[in-house]
Amino acid sequence: MNALVKNKKITTAFFCFLIVLAVCLKVFTFRAGVLDELWPYDLSRAITEGIIPYKDYPIVSMPLFSFIFAIPLLISKTLFAYRVMAALFFSVMLVAMYFLIEKRTSAGYALCAALFAARFVELATYNMLIMFEALLIVCCLRLKNRKTACFLTGLLAALAPLTKQSSGSILLLLVTGLIIWSAVKNKDKKIIGIYLAGVVIPLVIFLIYLICTSSFYAFWDCCFFGLFSFGGENAAIRLEGTLPMAAIVIAGIAGDIYFWVKKRDEESLFHLLTGIAVVSNAVPIFEYYHIVMGGLFFLIPVTYLIREFAPKIIHINIAPVIAVMILGIIGFFSFEVISDPRLSDKWDELKLIPSVAEFDHLEPLINAKNKLESEGKNVTVFSSSSVVLAVLDGYCDPPYDMFLKGNLGTKDPLDYAKEACGDSNNVIFIASDYNEENLQNPDGILEYVQSHCDPIGSFENWIIYCPKTT
Repeated sequence: MNALVKNKKITTAFFCFLIVLAVCLKVFTFRAGVLDELWPYDLSRAITEGIIPYKDYPIVSMPLFSFIFAIPLLISKTLFAYRVMAALFFSVMLVAMYFLIEKRTSAGYALCAALFAARFVELATYNMLIMFEALLIVCCLRLKNRKTACFLTGLLAALAPLTKQSSGSILLLLVTGLIIWSAVKNKDKKIIGIYLAGVVIPLVIFLIYLICTSSFYAFWDCCFFGLFSFGGENAAIRLEGTLPMAAIVIAGIAGDIYFWVKKRDEESLFHLLTGIAVVSNAVPIFEYYHIVMGGLFFLIPVTYLIREFAPKIIHINIAPVIAVMILGIIGFFSFEVISDPRLSDKWDELKLIPSVAEFDHLEPLINAKNKLESEGKNVTVFSSSSVVLAVLDGYCDPPYDMFLKGNLGTKDPLDYAKEACGDSNNVIFIASDYNEENLQNPDGILEYVQSHCDPIGSFENWIIYCPKTT
């Protein structure tokens, strides 16, 4: 018996190692240049420099993700350190998924599901953190101590709206409803008070933070009023890569409903409703990076369904084969990136990141900007790629690093263009394809700059302007 226990522990440890290996291969070989990574990285690095979100750095998103991912940057202000935190989160998340699935199926099913999920993790965003919180809430249901489970669930549920106000608030409301329903059903209303105690703690701490940093009003301007502008102006549907994830979501919803209706499985009901919150990340922008976490979250009941209706499809002999195949696929694409010579040590914050050398062509533009600033000029950059210049040159320049629709609260984005064009000491860098380069670029900026400034130079698709003299 002891030998069996020991062998199981060794097998579990080895399987967890494979999951972590797969995650690291994906995260550390992810190519540089995706703005959905550079934008939150820029905010986290700004926090390490003492810049206060909302007060100094207008941003429509909630702060929890950026503060957590600022922690490794206190040690090393590099994108590599940021990815170390991403790999840690993804590893814990998928290992938790492994144990959840293993309890109801087998180690083979759990390993294959977790490695399949690892194939799709690479980019850490607040959407990932929402799924992580929802997954931990489901895990809390399995704790034997009901009071502890309810308190921890309250803490996690309260952290959700501090991660993302839309889907996070949905998660908080749904979990609160489920706790109340469970308390009434089990005639144990004390757990409601315990749950609410867990909810109150993070919210009070956040309120104290806003007051102490004098960012209370700026927070509401950005994260409440700015949210309406963001949602109304940035809605989009991009189907590339989303259909497999959408199919898993649909199948997973069907699985949760099946296990709840047929077997009255309370965990499936909790998973279904928390999963709805995770999937709501895809509103108002329905695209791969917003739906992928929903797909991976609903992979859990899909695995249960496969085990229910085809129990022998993954057995002790075939599970390693499937695992090796998945790892092989991940390793193949990772090796392709690792063997790519486009690594560069030129940019301090981007060392060890694949494809950084593709940014080398921006060096003359950065040199021109630095030269103008050394002459006493104020340089303003209007482009969604402004964050790339900031990271390459090691500075933070809010709000221009994330100059996006809705990010500026109630302030009209055109006011920033008016300010830039109203001072003869200013120089403006703007992309000639500004109106096409990103859906989230505020409207009217390029036209205003063109009508109130004179071009003084250009670099590739960038035009350099100075205000017209009267």
